[in-house]
Amino acid sequence: MARTRIGRYYRTTIPREVRKLLELRENDEVEWVFENGVVYVRKAGGEQHG
Repeated sequence: MARTRIGRYYRTTIPREVRKLLELRENDEVEWVFENGVVYVRKAGGEQHG
C-alpha cells in the first residue's frame, strides 16, 4: 500500500513505488477504473485486469 496527500487544486503525486511498478514515465497517462465501489489506477493502454 502507498499513500499520498491531496494538495491544492486536488493534485497528488504518484508514489515512487507505484511509478516503478507501473513503469510510468513523464508524459505517460494513467486510467482511473471504477469497479464495484473500488478505484483502480493503471497505466493507459496496458492490459486490463478483472
